[in-house]
Amino acid sequence: MSGAVKPSGAAATTVELTVWWAALTGLWLVLVSSLDTLEYLVGAAAALLGAFAARAARRAAAGDADRGRPR
Repeated sequence: MSGAVKPSGAAATTVELTVWWAALTGLWLVLVSSLDTLEYLVGAAAALLGAFAARAARRAAAGDADRGRPR
């Protein structure tokens, strides 16, 4: 039996988006040649859009894109 607790609902969404955002921001910072404030802000914004896209793609692949919508 596993002792891990899976968050659900808004907490799971927040955790997933935060992890994707952190990973994509870190990747941006590794790949950028010069780091200044504007580069960081652009990278963080692009990573946020990427995080939402990654979550949407994962949900679509899992088949739960329409979960929670009334029929």
